[in-house]
Amino acid sequence: MGFVANGNSTPSQIVIKSDSFYPNVDLDHIREIVRIDGAVTNARLQQAIIEEVIDVNRLLKSLKDKAAQLSDLSTSEINDQPETDYLYMSAVANGVAAKINENYRNYDSSNSGAKKAEQAELTVDDYRRNKQWAILQLLGENHTVVELI
Repeated sequence: MGFVANGNSTPSQIVIKSDSFYPNVDLDHIREIVRIDGAVTNARLQQAIIEEVIDVNRLLKSLKDKAAQLSDLSTSEINDQPETDYLYMSAVANGVAAKINENYRNYDSSNSGAKKAEQAELTVDDYRRNKQWAILQLLGENHTVVELI
């Protein structure tokens, strides 16, 4: 479940471009897939997306030695798009959703707000897990790492 608050959003047509190795990130697409409405301004959402793009790019840096673009590493396509693009968007979108849910849950300090915050924590953890899984898939690693003691 994503962050849904009062407020509508109008299309911004803001595109975040980073290193040419990675796909561009469309603010409106992120807003739509993690259900962030107009209560989060475009400027705040853009900042959160930029922070996540920086983090995800940093975590995927080792892939740059293997290809000219992330999409070159794709082994299949879905809806005529490389699977790597979907996984990259998933990592960024889930990181943004975790950040936004974490920041915006603090505005309601009533009893119902406290209960919502506890529920949101589970959602924040889910978003963080999904981000990590998308990154691990891009790196070709398993979701679970177990160390024997």
